[in-house]
Amino acid sequence: MAQFILLLRNGEFPVYSPEEMQKVLEKYLAWADKLRAEGRYRGGDDLKEGGCVLSMKNGKFIVDGPYVETKEIVGGYFLIEAKNLEEATEISKECPHLGFSGSIEIREINPH
Repeated sequence: MAQFILLLRNGEFPVYSPEEMQKVLEKYLAWADKLRAEGRYRGGDDLKEGGCVLSMKNGKFIVDGPYVETKEIVGGYFLIEAKNLEEATEISKECPHLGFSGSIEIREINPH
C-alpha cells in the first residue's frame, strides 16, 4: 500500500457558532474513525491560522504571509494508505471537507 497526504484547502468557510463548529468537527472525526476502522488512517490534524511561505531569491530569504489568498490556505491534512492515486481519490470523495466548499490536493508520499 502507498501512503498519500490529503491537503485540505479551505474554501469560503462560513462563520459558525461554537455549537455548529462542534458538529462540523464531529463530521471530520467520524471520517477519521472510519479510516482507522479500515486500516487506512496514518495521521492528520488541522493547522493553525497564520504561518508563512519561505523562499529564496538571489541569495536573500523572502517571507510571505501570513496573508495569503483564501484559496491557498491549507487548513489541515490527513495521511492515508491506498493502493494507488485512483483509490486515494475515491476515498477522498467521502471527506466532509468537500461539503464545506473546500478542495483536497491528493499527493503520493515518495518514501526514501
